[in-house]
Amino acid sequence: MTSGWLPLVQQFDWWGTFRMALASSVISSIVSIGWNSHRDRRDHRRERRDAALEVALSLEKYARTCRAMIHRAEWASAEAIRTGSRQPTVGVHVPEFSFPTVEWKRLNHKLTSVLRDFPATLHHAREYVSSTWEYTLPPDVCDDVAFECARLAKQALDLARLTRQRHRAARWRPANADAGLERQLDESIAVGEARRKQVRERGAGTLSSELAPLAGDALRSSV
Repeated sequence: MTSGWLPLVQQFDWWGTFRMALASSVISSIVSIGWNSHRDRRDHRRERRDAALEVALSLEKYARTCRAMIHRAEWASAEAIRTGSRQPTVGVHVPEFSFPTVEWKRLNHKLTSVLRDFPATLHHAREYVSSTWEYTLPPDVCDDVAFECARLAKQALDLARLTRQRHRAARWRPANADAGLERQLDESIAVGEARRKQVRERGAGTLSSELAPLAGDALRSSV
């Protein structure tokens, strides 16, 4: 019985079978590596989009918060004029903001640099308004708050839009209440810039009128 199997064993192409098994194993490994790599890239893109979406949503929420503060500042300004009191302006301020906890390394490096500079811009605006609070009339304080809120909200929306685009996240589709948000912000910015221009011109005119007599006295003394 053993002698009958021996010729078959000797005639079997062991080397050819080994090469086929080796080739099959290599192909299987390549396919497995390729699939795992594809899955990792897919997961990375999804995590990147999720992080970008979270950042964009926080910026869009901040823009809505700023719009609410603009309306409050406008009401407080009118009430302060009507009552002659600072009391209506209590609570009128540039809202704080902080990004959610995200892994910044997942986002575009250049865009991350711009995004992380936004809180510094906001801090500067808050410091500016706080520094003028004590010696500025209540309506002017409210106007400053409304203007800074409008500028920051506009910047927040621009950053949110750019973040969504760069990372192929879903586009922002504002609800009906937010449909005119950007238009309202543009109008508030235009009003604020016009007011500040008038203040500068009025200040320059006042300074010129104060310096004119001094210049005349200096001229007469030199003669």
